[in-house]
Amino acid sequence: MFVEQEFRDFLTCGVLAHGFARLRCADCAFERLVPFSCKGRGFCPSCGGRRMTEYAARLVDDVLPRVPVRQWVLSLPHRLRYLLAWDHELSRAVLGIYVRVLLGFQRRRACRYGIRAGHSGCVTVIQRFGGGLNLNVHFHTLLLDGVFFTDGGKGETLRFRPTPPPTDEEVGVLLATIYTRVRRLLRRRGFDGNDAELSRPDPVVEDSPALAGISSASIQGRIALGRRAGARVWRVGEEPDAPWILSSAPRHAHIAGFDLHANVAVPAADRARLEQATPLPPSPSAHASEETPSPKQPRHWAWANLMRRAFDVDVLACPRCTGRLRLIGTVEDPDAICQILAALARSTDHVDRAPPAVASMPANQSA
Repeated sequence: MFVEQEFRDFLTCGVLAHGFARLRCADCAFERLVPFSCKGRGFCPSCGGRRMTEYAARLVDDVLPRVPVRQWVLSLPHRLRYLLAWDHELSRAVLGIYVRVLLGFQRRRACRYGIRAGHSGCVTVIQRFGGGLNLNVHFHTLLLDGVFFTDGGKGETLRFRPTPPPTDEEVGVLLATIYTRVRRLLRRRGFDGNDAELSRPDPVVEDSPALAGISSASIQGRIALGRRAGARVWRVGEEPDAPWILSSAPRHAHIAGFDLHANVAVPAADRARLEQATPLPPSPSAHASEETPSPKQPRHWAWANLMRRAFDVDVLACPRCTGRLRLIGTVEDPDAICQILAALARSTDHVDRAPPAVASMPANQSA
């Protein structure tokens, strides 16, 4: 039922026939109709992109301090990906092992500089798909590239000590530790030591064998249905001699299907790269220093503000003059929607403005 409803909502996303907001320029009366979004959480790229952009902005503005940050990515064997896709408690347990190994690594490195009580921090996003939109549960972690500590003085000022990049050998040791601890966890949870076998029945196979089969094929990069079922999915760039195939990067380790990569780092001042977005251009009258904290944002960002932040596009700027578009109301009544859209279809003036004949129709006013 949930999947069906997600599909139905997605088909209405951005369609004017299902309702829209009316925005008008106070200077030239230019009007624009903006369709409603589905606000789905399944697979709508527009609504998903909005949540991703808002989450990234909140992390950069309110959570992550202005210190160097390194991205660590942990990928898992096929069988473990399948287990984590359905067992959320097991997924959290594996993530806990991974994070504790990283934080412990930072504390031990701080000891080399005489810092005995250093604390690092991290934020992890669990990504459930791969580059081919296949089922691939893996972890993207932003780890502070150093530790916070107090100077031990009277005021106990909090200070940050950056640490050098990890060596290839250190990344390998960390992955070996994660591998050993995860295998130990699986044995405690009743799973056999062999990734290919389970020592207890698979509840997904018992409840929905078709879904289990499709998920398994997706994880392995194989075709699930049809006459080519079981064959590998062809991907651009899989030819061994293709020039775009990259060799293993530095700070990269691989053990028995476990893969750890830590070669992407962001300096403290490069907040735009940390967010992977285009920052708002500074105001001509702004003279605040780089260390000045950003003003507190509301719990939910306006879509127009996110568009400006992510793409440096001001969607509320009037395309005809220097004025600003303002929300004057929303139209949700089916009869009113049909009349406005029909009048637009008959109009020879190719602009997204409600025709004068229906512009004065009642609309649900919005604050």
